[in-house]
Amino acid sequence: MIARRQRAGGWPIAAVLVVVAILLYMIRLALLPFVLGVIVGFVSDPLIRRVQARTGWRRGAVAAVLYLMLLALIAGAGYGLGRVALGDASQLVANGPKMIHRLLEEVLGKQGIELFGQKLTADMLSGEIMNGARNMLGFGIVAQVGTLVVEVVVGAFLTLVLIPYFMVSGPSLARGAVWLIPPERRASVEHLLPRIVPVLRRYLIGVVAVVCYTAVAAWIGYGAIFHLPHAILLSIVVGLLEMIPAIGPLASGLLVAIAALQEHELTTTILLVAYAIALRLSIDNLVGPLVLGQAVKVHPVVVIFCFVAGAILFGVIGLLLAVPVAACIRIILTEYYAEPVAGGAAPARQG
Repeated sequence: MIARRQRAGGWPIAAVLVVVAILLYMIRLALLPFVLGVIVGFVSDPLIRRVQARTGWRRGAVAAVLYLMLLALIAGAGYGLGRVALGDASQLVANGPKMIHRLLEEVLGKQGIELFGQKLTADMLSGEIMNGARNMLGFGIVAQVGTLVVEVVVGAFLTLVLIPYFMVSGPSLARGAVWLIPPERRASVEHLLPRIVPVLRRYLIGVVAVVCYTAVAAWIGYGAIFHLPHAILLSIVVGLLEMIPAIGPLASGLLVAIAALQEHELTTTILLVAYAIALRLSIDNLVGPLVLGQAVKVHPVVVIFCFVAGAILFGVIGLLLAVPVAACIRIILTEYYAEPVAGGAAPARQG
């Protein structure tokens, strides 16, 4: 007699999900390359299918062509950004003490000011600042920076290795993930997928809209108003960095700070920093929650809460996946609560 397996109940599935969530939390720092690979594969899948339908090529050939185009785009952007960034960084290192002295002189005046019985001058404060910077740049800081650079390089290399796998094998990997679900529950999951996938695609379109808003608003400020050098490139980079949670805004803020330090007037520097802060606040508290919330039909307050909770629990990964996960949970709960309770009476119709 062949033994039959038992149906998977709700509590065992819940226990498995909890264990999986704990394991993912423990390895959250190593998940970012895989998440980025999944996102690229998910975004490129419709384009790959369309090219396949028109050309008759195999999926691997189409994915290879698109991947090479992506590498060329990354290499070109990296080369252009690297040239500008290295030039600005070398200029900042060479002229940094003079810039700090000039800004302090504009604030304190050439004669300095008296504060609590002590004479404060630009020469004295700039010297203290430079000495403090030299003391901070000890072996520990250099080692931490070196470790961070190595982690970023390894993560970027791993991401570039994983992307073609997800572009080519994305559909089969998705089918394998569905196969892990107990057979008696696969139908409900397959029923929900056509509702979840469009929401995720709308969310990605919303991310693109936020990137475009950031780039345009940055160009208006940095180019049209303040006339910064390389304003177009700076605006594009600031916009693209919006796709990288936490690290992206920090890097864009650093780029703007470097540009602000190179200004010759204190008033212009203050206004430039104020504009960058206002742009950051408008993205985090207005445009981002409204656009992304509308894309996934989630209230802006819930979007902000998801960002905060995701950042606290999973860091960068949490920021990246907070809103899509919230949207999926909303769809699942909507579908689950729409079903009548087993053994209960049918709800009375409203007359």
